[in-house]
Amino acid sequence: MDWNKIGNSILIFIKNIPNTLKKTSIWILISYLIPIINVAIIWGMKGEKFKLDLNIISIIIVTNACFVTSLVYLSDKKREISKILNIATLVITVVLFALSIVEIEQQKQIFPLSIYKTGAFVTLALSILFGLISKYDEVEAESKDRADKGRGTTGTTIEGKPIKL
Repeated sequence: MDWNKIGNSILIFIKNIPNTLKKTSIWILISYLIPIINVAIIWGMKGEKFKLDLNIISIIIVTNACFVTSLVYLSDKKREISKILNIATLVITVVLFALSIVEIEQQKQIFPLSIYKTGAFVTLALSILFGLISKYDEVEAESKDRADKGRGTTGTTIEGKPIKL
């Protein structure tokens, strides 16, 4: 394992976060827009009685599961570790959601609410991180494509004047 190469890859990823975040933020916003609206409606209806109960947490968990499902489908075959982590996150979200549904329907507590809250917010953070990684691959591929196109270029025009490269 070449630690210098891994360190350089991480550094390049960090440097490209602003570019990657532009592409990812729209995707994340669209993915989480409906749950945000649902939670806002519940908040509006409950007013000061609003709290993060299992119903709200399960909305977050199932949305995370859907988002991670898209990441599993879209993940690059060369990034096996990323795909494995996406699948592991997906399994965690599905299990948490299934257990939360059982608790809601049976009206019986299986695990403390804190486990579901932690699971929801950790998988949300992982979803965002994996989304950034996924879009980073796209940004990197676009950069390589531009470089490949530019490699064969022998000249250009600036303000109507031809310039040889």
